[in-house]
Amino acid sequence: MITNLKSLLITVLSLSLVMPVFSFQPSGGILSLDGIDDYAVHPFEEHGYLFPKNTREFTVEMWFYPKSGPTNHGENTIIFTQQVYFGLSANRAECKSGVSQLCCYGGAYLEGETAHGVSFFYAPMERNRWNYVAIVYKDSTFAFVYNNRIKRKSKFGVMDRVSVEDLGNIKDFFVGGYAQEMARTIRFHGDIDAIRFSRTARYDFPDIPWFEEPFDPPHRFVRDRDTVALWNFDEREGATRFQDESKNKRMLIGMNGASISSALDVSPESTSLTTTWGKIKSRSR
Repeated sequence: MITNLKSLLITVLSLSLVMPVFSFQPSGGILSLDGIDDYAVHPFEEHGYLFPKNTREFTVEMWFYPKSGPTNHGENTIIFTQQVYFGLSANRAECKSGVSQLCCYGGAYLEGETAHGVSFFYAPMERNRWNYVAIVYKDSTFAFVYNNRIKRKSKFGVMDRVSVEDLGNIKDFFVGGYAQEMARTIRFHGDIDAIRFSRTARYDFPDIPWFEEPFDPPHRFVRDRDTVALWNFDEREGATRFQDESKNKRMLIGMNGASISSALDVSPESTSLTTTWGKIKSRSR
């Protein structure tokens, strides 16, 4: 009995070491979306796809704060979408999420010499807290990161690059929702602190497919030679044009009131994965 208790204590202590608790004190700018009619857009006709043809490895990552989400089966919230996408759905069995959590999904449109397809993940995310999410792709293999956990899928084989073929009628890069109303799709209600697209796999994959490992999320996104697009949303409060900090200078345009906010009310008990995130943003300025 004593041995079992010792084993349990060791297990709990080990988990506490690899599952750090963070809180967030906002600083600088964030993109605020009301979930009613606002969104931001990067027009396809002007700029094309974010990833060029034959991009065979990439990382797409984001910090976001969902204030609400879909509750009805089959409904989805778009956080952003084009070749790679993230969103929220009503609670699903795949998420194994609790009552206070949302189900986040992420995926990418892929292609190869003989095949096209879509791959996606589901993971639990916290409502009214800051969350980190990322998709990493390399050697025909996906890794999905959510907050402080990372796991990978098995290798695809026939699909080895991000698609630049027909992705349907909607080709613009949208943040927060589409320009037009879409059936069973609702707009994102919450805040986004940063989005980064990179043409490299920035993080190492777990050795075992589907096995989760601890992950330490980056505390700030910076520009480097592998950055395809980076929006930190640090413009002045009320701004509706959001600068891309990469050398590509891809402008995001806020529509119907999508704009920069410099403050976010967070209840004192809302500790989340990102205590350090806000502090590091503040110190880095």
